[in-house]
Amino acid sequence: MDIYTYPKSRSIRATWVAEELGLDYQCHFVNVLSATKHTPGKNKKVPALIDGDMVIFESSAICIYLAQAYGNGQLYPQDLRKQAMVNQWLAYIISELEAPLWTILKHAVVWPEALRKPALIEPAKADFLRAISLIEQEINGKTWLCNDTFSVADIFLFHISRWATTLGLPLSETLTHYVAALETRPALHRARLREEAAANTAG
Repeated sequence: MDIYTYPKSRSIRATWVAEELGLDYQCHFVNVLSATKHTPGKNKKVPALIDGDMVIFESSAICIYLAQAYGNGQLYPQDLRKQAMVNQWLAYIISELEAPLWTILKHAVVWPEALRKPALIEPAKADFLRAISLIEQEINGKTWLCNDTFSVADIFLFHISRWATTLGLPLSETLTHYVAALETRPALHRARLREEAAANTAG
């Protein structure tokens, strides 16, 4: 099994899942800033996963696949109704939270100056804060986002929340405590070390 990564990117979602499940995998660094970047995914981005003869791109697809194939109910439930809850929050996180954050990044940092539209940044911030309020209500008084157990949805929510704080967006006290608790998970620490080691080895 091979996972293609770039530190501090969406690829941490995939390596974190792999570490939580105790999977044996090779971590490969992809220089996403290079014009000659190599990743096996058809979208030419990270993360990408090779498992046998199958190649998967998109972090949500990779994480769900790993959990279903190797988790035996860990991180992604086997019960259909509980699966629906995880899928619901994953879809919400990606469409309602990640999308405005990506808009902010593109127009503040990522895209060339000529393509940026700074006027889109403030509306995107407002969209994010409006959407995150539902999450904050949902996790109030809870340890995990859904089904009373740690799941792929929590991994995605953690990543998006950390992403938001790096952009200076405020989080509620409830969500701040939630993120701090997840920060202590050993599997997350191991995933970060694997990605950093792969990057350092690549030079």
